[in-house]
Amino acid sequence: MAEKYTGKRAIVLAAGLGKRMKSQRPKVLHEVLGKAIITRVLDALDDTGVEHIHIVLGHGRAQVEEFLQANPPKTKYSLHVQEPQLGTGHAVMQVADALAGFSGTLLVCAGDTPLLSSITLSRLIDEHEGQKASVSLLSTIVDDPKNYGRIVRDTTGRVTHIVEDKDANESEKKIPEVNASIYCFSWPQAADGLGQLKNDNRQKEYYLTDLVGWAVGKRLPVSAVITSDWQEVCGINSRLELSEANELLKKKVLKKLALEDGVTVLDPASSWIAPEVKVGQDTTILPGCLIMGDVTIGSNCLIGPNAVIHGPTRIGNDTKVSQSLVVRSQVGANCQVGPFAHLRDNAEVGDSVRIGNFVEVKKSEIGNQTNVSHLSYIGDAEIGTGANIGAGTITANYDHITKRKERTIIGNNASTGSNSVLVAPVNVGSGAVVAAGTVVTKDVPNDSLAVGRARQENKEGWSQSKRRTK
Repeated sequence: MAEKYTGKRAIVLAAGLGKRMKSQRPKVLHEVLGKAIITRVLDALDDTGVEHIHIVLGHGRAQVEEFLQANPPKTKYSLHVQEPQLGTGHAVMQVADALAGFSGTLLVCAGDTPLLSSITLSRLIDEHEGQKASVSLLSTIVDDPKNYGRIVRDTTGRVTHIVEDKDANESEKKIPEVNASIYCFSWPQAADGLGQLKNDNRQKEYYLTDLVGWAVGKRLPVSAVITSDWQEVCGINSRLELSEANELLKKKVLKKLALEDGVTVLDPASSWIAPEVKVGQDTTILPGCLIMGDVTIGSNCLIGPNAVIHGPTRIGNDTKVSQSLVVRSQVGANCQVGPFAHLRDNAEVGDSVRIGNFVEVKKSEIGNQTNVSHLSYIGDAEIGTGANIGAGTITANYDHITKRKERTIIGNNASTGSNSVLVAPVNVGSGAVVAAGTVVTKDVPNDSLAVGRARQENKEGWSQSKRRTK
């Protein structure tokens, strides 16, 4: 009988070369809708409640290690090296020592299945533990088995073994049920089978699939779960499959937005929205939008056309974002952004604010009911409520000699005229006015007018005299 279940751990196999990707980057670091493939797998595992994730690395492991240090999963994890790469069974062998003292369910999955869901993984775990199985596997039915391992069953429907495509005979190649390369093992019971794996096959590799045959031979209980969504368990082995995975995930996201969240996506073919994105009811996404990462968009918003939004970003209710780039920023309710605006690096925009065409806001706070309508750069600044920033206003925040950036503070109800330059650090007081064309180099008191430009002088007849000299 299977061991008593006292814990849950997972192994992610991420040591493969990914030769068909034709890339200097490890396969698992390529992105699907804004997230690395391995991150999407780890996210799914996080939601299953496993207590520890063992990640097996090989080719390009330095790059993957660096990536995981910068983007760790929620669950505690450890790294293991498979060198050389001698098959999936050999990969799990590299974790065996780290499993000393562990007793329970060991979930093993490939690191190149970005569409995998926690629901499917949890279903496999529940079936494995509910049946008190020694070995459980996930399979699916496909029209074209391609290069996948086939699930071989006896006349009663019981799984007897898995045969790899390269080792399958003509009859076995016709089997439509294929291995998803996702398993549950009762550990440490399965450790005995792992130690008995042999590489007497065409590839001279140690196949993890042979543990199914081992369990059957030992008359140990084997469980199999068929998932109806074959697309969910597809691995990524080429750029073409990467493109297909992006398309498949996009369709799932857009279907959920339309059917469950009450969001209108006017042109699904040109809209790319990551599953992490949350969109409120009655919001409309116009054509050509790319929305990725930790993004929350409120209700009754109008996004697009051609808007690019990257998280972490929050956009309030009733806000319009047109033909603009918004990255790592917050935008309040009832705002208008764009066209051709750029918000980045922790820009914080209050409610009822207008950020107009060709305006860039970086690392700045803009108060409620303030307008920055045209052709301006607001960097490292704090602008109060009810202010008006004239066309062509620039906060000169960077000293190229000292390499320092300074802040500009503009008070409530202040205004700046067209083509004014505020040389930071500087403070423009509440109610103050900066005249058009002024270069502000010192603080402006409340309710004052700052004028800093040459006095206008008109020379009558000047043009006529120039024409006579031709």
